Amino acid sequence: MTEPRAPTVRSQLREAKRFSWTGFAVTVGASLLGTLVPAAIGAGPEATLISTLVVTVLAAGGFTAKDGSARGIKAIAILLLATGALVLTVTGVTVLDLVRGRSATFPGVPEVAAEARVIVPESVTCPATPVHTTTTCVVAVRSVGASALRVSGIELDSTDFAVDASACVGHEVAPGHRCTLVVSFTPARSGDRVADLTVHHNVPGPAAFVELAGRGG
Repeated sequence: MTEPRAPTVRSQLREAKRFSWTGFAVTVGASLLGTLVPAAIGAGPEATLISTLVVTVLAAGGFTAKDGSARGIKAIAILLLATGALVLTVTGVTVLDLVRGRSATFPGVPEVAAEARVIVPESVTCPATPVHTTTTCVVAVRSVGASALRVSGIELDSTDFAVDASACVGHEVAPGHRCTLVVSFTPARSGDRVADLTVHHNVPGPAAFVELAGRGG
């Protein structure tokens, strides 16, 4: 007579009611909570990692505590749930930190170099102006990055417009601040007039472009 085989660890894990996708989702949620709360109150990367580890393990253990499986199977279930949740949480949060250019939430992640960033309007329309007379309008150049913005020069492709860039070119604009380009519009003839303003800066990538528009009358 053949003796029945002892149940394998895999089969016992499958039979464990608490070792499930629901258990994994609960553990991941707790892991994220253990990450976001200390990060929100300004805890350092090491403290955030410790909080994440502790909360994740406690959540996995608490969820599987009432499972009727053997103690060893429970321990394996806790280990697998906690490990999976930690990998998902740490990887996801780290990727978001890198994409957003934020300081690392967890230790051991290289800091993203602080870069300047620039925002200019897509277009600026000057008031309607009689031919051969001058009116002014402004273009705001905003610094929104992690380091100072520096405008190195401008280009303009129309004689109907002139730009005084003295408040921007050669100056450093701190994050959260802006400088102003003063545009003079002097239409040579009536009708709609347009020009392309190019703003050169220290931000990686192409220059910034602003369409200038006005109407001579």
